[in-house]
Amino acid sequence: MFAARCIGISLALFLVLYVPASLAVSRAWDMLQQIVAPRTARVSASFLFALRILPFVLASAFTLLFTLPSFLLLEPRATDEAIGTAPLMLGLCCVALLAAGIVQAVLAQMRTSRALMKWLEGSTALESEDAIPVFRTVKDAPSLTVAGVREPKVLVSEAAIAVLTPPELRTALRHEMAHARSYDNLKKLLFRFSVFPGMAGLESAWAEQSELAADDAAVSCVRDALDLAAALIKVSRLSTRQPQAELATGLLHSATALGERVQRLVSWEKRPPITGRGYWQLALPSLGGTVFVVVATYGSVLTGLHQLTEWLVR
Repeated sequence: MFAARCIGISLALFLVLYVPASLAVSRAWDMLQQIVAPRTARVSASFLFALRILPFVLASAFTLLFTLPSFLLLEPRATDEAIGTAPLMLGLCCVALLAAGIVQAVLAQMRTSRALMKWLEGSTALESEDAIPVFRTVKDAPSLTVAGVREPKVLVSEAAIAVLTPPELRTALRHEMAHARSYDNLKKLLFRFSVFPGMAGLESAWAEQSELAADDAAVSCVRDALDLAAALIKVSRLSTRQPQAELATGLLHSATALGERVQRLVSWEKRPPITGRGYWQLALPSLGGTVFVVVATYGSVLTGLHQLTEWLVR
């Protein structure tokens, strides 16, 4: 009974934190992005990703750091106290939510694996300047995409190789390599796992910024920018419908306007590198202050939380 009450209370408080935090993020992400006004696409993509997974991380951290210790340290084990109707119902809802996320993540991985196996039939490996393998596909495959999570692979179709010049192909491949180095497919998998309705707009905005960030990573001069712009235009003309998988990221993303990306590349100009030092200088004092407050008030917080869970059980 003690273990059942511990699990029930932990799941209940996880849900109590996760749902309001997710609702707040799903409603306020656009306003927060405008307030922060990131300077680069990569910073913007990282910011949007952090916002998207913040509710799950926050609820998980609170459960592990506060809810479980509070119950294990302060709750008497020799008691026949029931779980309580409210924790039981909230716990069951939490289990259903987590199960839905697990199912979505597993199905996305399975569908992507099946699609990748189909695309790789008859393919040949190409020389790659990166550790990520590149394969030339023959049919029923996207023109250019990076697929997979644990061992991502870059696929380029025969049609794409035929229409792209060598410089255009190299720049387009660097774009796909940038997606792999940023673990964008893994981030998509995390989105599937941390399921919550109303996050489609935030995920779409993240996808757009991650495409722009990959464009930036692939380009180092005006010539590269023009080559990538030409590759985008040529690939867009290959097919009106590009086959895709959930955990794959193609050169052309449906959520990103082709005209906007081409215009951005045509008007490309060299920008100074963003080191992120200024962000750390702002974040470290806040993080240090938060840790100090948590450590200084940890005991009283556990006591107050235990009183709250006792009221919840009743």
